[in-house]
Amino acid sequence: MNSSSNEKSGKVIKAGLGYTIGNYLIKGLSFLTLPLFTRLMDTSSYGIYNSFSAYSNLFFVLVGFAIHSSYRNAKLKYHPLEKYYSYISSTMILVLLSLLIWGILCIPFGKYIGNLLGLSKTMVYILVLYSFSLAVITCFNSYSSVEYKYKAFLLIAGANAVGSIVLSILLILFVFKKRTYMGRTLGTAIPSVLISVLIIGYFFKVATPPKKNIKPFLRWGVRYSLPIIPHGISQLVLAQFDRIMILKMIGSAVAGVYSFAYNIFSIVTVTTTSLDNVWSTWLYEQLHSKNNRAIKKYSSIYALGILIYLILLMLISPELVKLLGPSAYAHSVYAVVPLITGGYFSFLYTLPAAIEYYYEKTAFIMIGTILAAVLNIVLNLIFLIKYSYVAAAYTTLITYIAYFVLHYFIAKSIVGKSLFSTKLLLLLSLIVIIMNFFVLVTLKMVILRWILATLIFVVAMFVEEKYLGLIKQKLLNTLKE
Repeated sequence: MNSSSNEKSGKVIKAGLGYTIGNYLIKGLSFLTLPLFTRLMDTSSYGIYNSFSAYSNLFFVLVGFAIHSSYRNAKLKYHPLEKYYSYISSTMILVLLSLLIWGILCIPFGKYIGNLLGLSKTMVYILVLYSFSLAVITCFNSYSSVEYKYKAFLLIAGANAVGSIVLSILLILFVFKKRTYMGRTLGTAIPSVLISVLIIGYFFKVATPPKKNIKPFLRWGVRYSLPIIPHGISQLVLAQFDRIMILKMIGSAVAGVYSFAYNIFSIVTVTTTSLDNVWSTWLYEQLHSKNNRAIKKYSSIYALGILIYLILLMLISPELVKLLGPSAYAHSVYAVVPLITGGYFSFLYTLPAAIEYYYEKTAFIMIGTILAAVLNIVLNLIFLIKYSYVAAAYTTLITYIAYFVLHYFIAKSIVGKSLFSTKLLLLLSLIVIIMNFFVLVTLKMVILRWILATLIFVVAMFVEEKYLGLIKQKLLNTLKE
């Protein structure tokens, strides 16, 4: 029993580290090229491209029906595994049909949609196709995380990242010298579309969509995922819509500066999303086994670990801004710090959200997230013009706090009690808010911030190795292999 438990624990830790380290390497490619793209593109083109990116993250939920959100529950529902794999291949039929419908709709309404979004008709077609590819790739990411197949995930993500960067640079330098945003857009879309075609082929090879069961499969999948569509859109409003509002209300140049701040903030989302791929799968298993003690213990360790990581990131964020962008983006540090703080509450949301997903209460997820998104839009409308893009960072922070609190109480009402340590989460939340203002006050005190960051890191590593020993365990396992 202990041997099996240790083996399972090792598998989870290995997958978690694999997702996180690999994603850092992949995202590292984007950060290494961030100074290049901010110099190849003026702030206006950079703002247009990032707005396109924001729209695509919204549209992929519509095109893909958010069907990827059903995969974890589908694995518990459909036995044996062959039936689960047939379900996945059936979902690809749904996504392809959705692409066809959206493509047909764009023929008469493409220009109208483009005017509404501030894009050309050609960009709208690219948007739909790219959104389709994102939906397929997200399905593959969900599939690989459920199976702990982090190597397959990293292969796909790595190929997509490298292909996007290389092709974008080539198109900007040699084809779209004046419309650099178009070079960046096509450079991002083409590799993604090609990879999505390969993924669909792979899913069809693993299991052919069954003629008899495809309707029941999709009926259950759509019923589960349908509330996730407004939830997904609302979630993207929280994460992306502030950039669109800045573009519309202030201008593309300011949107470019805020987008730069958001790209640095994406270090947070890369980390938390990578870990959540494994954490949520593990949590499903503990919920299924009714192992509430383990959930409370490890969720507390998890929340503390992410807090320490984000405090370290906040302390060195002013230097990251200087390193990754020219002087035109220097002021963005005043948005970076509160965005990182908001990122902690965005992470905390994933704890209760996994419980809502497990119990298939997706309607509650939808309601909670829509309310948070409406709050974000209202706050931006009130403060954006008066306080410029920095206000968007603080409205995002306030909204993510409300977002977490709302879903926390929803999850508590579903289970009948809290599965997490409420007192600890309140304490950690207070600490991260205090650190937000501490860093802003000490922006020019470089030595103080770096000494504090070093001390926190050393103490954290000492405590981790004394009580958990994850790094030592990982090194020993690597040497054995």
